[in-house]
Amino acid sequence: MRILITTSPGLGHILPTISFAHAARAAGHDVLYATGGSVNAISEAGLQVVDASPDTDYAQIFMGAGAKLREQMQAAQDDVQRTMELGLKLFAKVSEPTLDSVVRVAEKWQPDVIVHTPLQAAGQLAAGKLGVPLVSVQLAMGPDRMFTGHEQITRDELREYFDRHGVASVPNTAALLSVTPPSVRGTGEVPDTVWPMRYVPYNGGSVVPEWLLDKPERRRVLITLGTVVPHFGLGMLEPVVAAASKVDAEFVLALGNVDLSALGELPENVRAVGYLPLGVLLSSCDAAIHHGGAGTTMTIVDAGIPQIVVPQGADQFLNADTVQENGVGQRATVGDVDVALIERLLGDADWRANALRMRDELRAMPSPVEVVERLAGFVG
Repeated sequence: MRILITTSPGLGHILPTISFAHAARAAGHDVLYATGGSVNAISEAGLQVVDASPDTDYAQIFMGAGAKLREQMQAAQDDVQRTMELGLKLFAKVSEPTLDSVVRVAEKWQPDVIVHTPLQAAGQLAAGKLGVPLVSVQLAMGPDRMFTGHEQITRDELREYFDRHGVASVPNTAALLSVTPPSVRGTGEVPDTVWPMRYVPYNGGSVVPEWLLDKPERRRVLITLGTVVPHFGLGMLEPVVAAASKVDAEFVLALGNVDLSALGELPENVRAVGYLPLGVLLSSCDAAIHHGGAGTTMTIVDAGIPQIVVPQGADQFLNADTVQENGVGQRATVGDVDVALIERLLGDADWRANALRMRDELRAMPSPVEVVERLAGFVG
């Protein structure tokens, strides 16, 4: 089976697909990525990738054409339907630089199936033109159809490309690989097109410091803002770090390779670590405070620890609501994260029990290996 994978450009969209790609390669299938943005993360994972937009500055798209849409998403954060529509419009612009390239790659490579992340329209266009099955990889544990079922919005935004390639409509999704645990999904019947798949975190590799293997002398809390938010400034962290300094716990500040000087001298119980894969880092943590990115949220769910989510934009509000509604933590604003809330994060027995239960649910779901086998049978 030949599997072409295309994703939106950011690490938060690319990394959650890597475990699936590794499972497919281990099963003997051919895997090729065609995407833009952080393509080095794919090659560094030992996989093959065609850079579909080598000269594109995605920051310019987000700060330029996408700025108004991001502002509207921020304003509509509690309106799920409106957030979905604005997200699809924003990522139609983000997809645009890759559309023709991904179609060319697909025509040359002739995949049996195209796998895409929900907001990457290039997968929809290429699958529609080649007439091959389209599979979507869900990134978060929210509603399965959060960014699907609204295909007409994508086509309207990218009408020029779909018309030029003779694709009359966005093809239906043959299968949605869903990482939503059963208790989050609820008691309703799971459609045949929704295939549960365990979320297996992939956060890249690193040289792990030996101290990370030591049993912490006191409770340890992760603080992270993912890979995008830190580049918009660290001011929001100042009150969080100030509150952390008054809690009897160790706080690990994982912000990647960004300038931390704006935070001043860190308290003695706050350790900055640069970049470390979250999966490894969380193995020694008791709780987490973060921005609500899909990959971060799911990696923390896999760790089985409570979380405080301080969403900043996009789907982060939906992820934060899912965390709170399922009793594994709380959605909060920066001002909410005080000493009392951090102490609750570390001491709430219900949050901790629910986090462990959800971790066990997640790990009982079909692994990427099993899902690849099912896909091979489906494609034939």
